[in-house]
Order: sequence, then C-alpha cells, then structure tokens
Amino acid sequence: MASPLTLLRQLFLSPPACRDLRQLEAAVRSKTVLITGASYGIGEATARLLASCGAEVLLLARSGERLEEVAAQIRAAGGKASVYQLDLTDAQAVKAVAAQIESTHPRIDVIISNAGHSIRRQVLHSAEKDDLGRLLAVNFTGPAALLLALLPRMVARGGGVIVSVSSASALPPGIPRWAAYQGSKAGFDLWLGSLGNELRGRGVRVASVYLPLVRTRMIAPTRAYRLAPALTPLEAAQSVVYPLVKPVRRVAPWWLGGQQVAALLFPNVLDGALGRLEEMERQLTRGRRK
Repeated sequence: MASPLTLLRQLFLSPPACRDLRQLEAAVRSKTVLITGASYGIGEATARLLASCGAEVLLLARSGERLEEVAAQIRAAGGKASVYQLDLTDAQAVKAVAAQIESTHPRIDVIISNAGHSIRRQVLHSAEKDDLGRLLAVNFTGPAALLLALLPRMVARGGGVIVSVSSASALPPGIPRWAAYQGSKAGFDLWLGSLGNELRGRGVRVASVYLPLVRTRMIAPTRAYRLAPALTPLEAAQSVVYPLVKPVRRVAPWWLGGQQVAALLFPNVLDGALGRLEEMERQLTRGRRK
C-alpha cells in the first residue's frame, strides 16, 4: 500500500497514470517500443516498466555503456531489450541509426520521445554558451528528425503511437531563466501537435505528456528544486505509458488547465509576479557575492 506522502504527491502533482500492470500488459505485450533518453531517469524507468509488461524495448541514448547496463538488467529479469547509441544533435547519426533500426526491427509500434536537456541561466549570460542552439538540437530538431526518419515505415505498416514526454513548463507563462528550455520544448510540442492532426486517419496517434517536476539527474544542479515536491521516475513513467492504454491526446496534471487560463486572462499579473521573483533572486545573488 502506498504511503500517505506518495498518495498526496500523486494526487496533487501527477498527471493521469497507469498503475495497473495487467492493463498495461494487455496494451503492450509483444509490441516494439522505441524510447529515447533511455539510459537514466524517466526513460530508464519507462523502459523497465514496459519490458516488465512484455514489450520489446529499443533503448536510445548517447551513453552506450550505460544503455548496455540497463538492457542487460532488463534481459536478466526476462525482458527483451536492444541498444542503439545515438546523439540526437548529430543529424547524420540520426539518419544512420534510424536506418539501422528499420533493418533490424521492421515494425515499431510505439515511439516515446523522451530525450531532453534543460539549462537554467539568465538570457544575457546564455548567448556565448549557445544555450538556445544546444537545447533546440536536443529538445526539438533532433527528436523531430528521428521521427521523420521513422514515420514513413510506421505509416506503411499500419500506424502506431507517438508519445512526447513534455513538461508543464512547455506552456505559458514564460519563467525567468528558462527561456531556452521552454522555447525548445514548446516548439516541439506545437510541431508534434500539427503532425498529429496531419496524420489523423492514417493510423498514427500522437500524445503529449506534460510532466511536473521529476526527481532526476537533470534537476539536480538547480538548488531551488532540491526541496521542491517532485515525482519519482517510476511515477513519471506511469504517466508516460498512460496514452498506450487510453486513446488520449493530452496527459496533464489537473492544475495545468488553471495555469493556462491564468496566463491567458491575467498575463500582466502573472508576468509581474514572475518579474518580481526574478528581481529578488538577482538581489540575493548580489548579496551572496558581497
């Protein structure tokens, strides 16, 4: 039985989730599922969850050695897993790996676009580090290129499901110091929504999962998040697989709709509050440096 803290976290933070393994197994057994960013965090947890329910998982990430470890553990537990090392920022590698996947796995039933990267930095300090270019490559153009390479075969084989692991911050309002991350995630989200509408009637279903904060390596460097409430990777994975058991287009926490309404109806109030918080942080930073 889940602890009271777990139940509260799932109630107030979590989007809809599939926690019934029998239901998930009925949906994915003998299916082939490709997962990007599968070496750690949400991607790893999703791969383990799906493999435990009978899916064959194709694990993609930059860290080949770590992927092999995850795959070996999945196989040791009786699951099926294959490894494809891929840096999504390398356009030529995306094409080559997509061709390799199609030659060894002619049918892909599900693609879970999970790989992502975040950087929290003031815009005035991010230009010299090319934050926007780096995050666009990992969060938008790389995942889009992989989908475009795999989609023709998916359509020809009768369709499938594409799940985007997005973020609650991919939607308004704009949060200070997250411009590159929010911009890249929002861009991919809109691109995928357009793609999904274009593919209606061709057997391909698209879903976006808007996750709140998740306790992974990606948020570890951000001091403000260390004590903030967050989902575990497994809890996030249970939301990621929800579109595989329910034909939904959007999976989001109950409070995200209110956030969008507030951003639409009270933009000046919300932006003013965020601006004041940013100014307070700048003042605190200056105070620590003195």
